[in-house]
Amino acid sequence: MKKLLTPWIALIALLALAAAPVARANTGIELAVVVHAGTRVTSMSAVEMETVFTRSQTRWQDGTPIVPINTTPGSETRVLFDKAVLRLDPDEVGRFWIDRRIRGFGLPPRHVADHGTIVRVVEKLAGSIGYVPEPLARQAKLKIVARIRNGKVLPP
Repeated sequence: MKKLLTPWIALIALLALAAAPVARANTGIELAVVVHAGTRVTSMSAVEMETVFTRSQTRWQDGTPIVPINTTPGSETRVLFDKAVLRLDPDEVGRFWIDRRIRGFGLPPRHVADHGTIVRVVEKLAGSIGYVPEPLARQAKLKIVARIRNGKVLPP
């Protein structure tokens, strides 16, 4: 029996080592979740952001329509955001939106490929919300309502 377990233990150890660099590669990016400067919200929890980015909540408390903006599917920042906020990997996010469409619950947020474009849109469009690398958010006229660091949602 001991001889049978040894190859399995070795295989499990190799798989764990192979996955380790992927997990470490994602920890270097820190994201800032940003809203238009005129938005009354000052901070958001992961649950609040989840309701916005799954389109369960479509208006801010003052009645302004919420315009969530994602980065492109599969991009590093999108994967980090979806894992931290939605707790879903890219395939699960895709299935989530297919299911919502089939059931008639609406379309996913728009996505923009360039972080600079996200900053410009959120700066100009009342009610908008997006996420960008933290250094970029600090240079813009935006309100930071949360931060994502090492897979965790943190206060601004």
